[in-house]
Amino acid sequence: MATFRVRLSSAVPPDEAWRRVLDLRAHDRVIPLTRVTTGRSAAADLTAGSRFVARTAVGPVGFDDVMVVEAITPPRGAEAGSARIRKEGKVVRGSIDLHVQATPSGSVVSWTQDIGVRGVPRALGWLTAGASRAAYGWALRRLLRGD
Repeated sequence: MATFRVRLSSAVPPDEAWRRVLDLRAHDRVIPLTRVTTGRSAAADLTAGSRFVARTAVGPVGFDDVMVVEAITPPRGAEAGSARIRKEGKVVRGSIDLHVQATPSGSVVSWTQDIGVRGVPRALGWLTAGASRAAYGWALRRLLRGD
């Protein structure tokens, strides 16, 4: 497993940042080559135990990224929101810890992920983490902007 973290400041309030980042219906628009095929739902509909699948593919070649929400608490006022999501697919494994905190100018979104990719040796974990940090950072920025 490799670990990476993306931390982004946003002008939107924490409840809106939460809604945008966890709106699975929006992920199809911002994540290239990936479609949520099962469990496309709004952030407000996610609960502990919710399962969803994102399929990443080019034509017929691809893989399913199976995820399960282990815990989820939306932000409320000054209280931060947090979610833990477990990845249990055959190709991508690991976990995501999402935190959304209020700031005087909006919110801060922190996404920490442990990621393992089948077939990628542990010695190349730094490469997996670097590429994933860049890709997730790009997608999270677009989600926060409401693209």
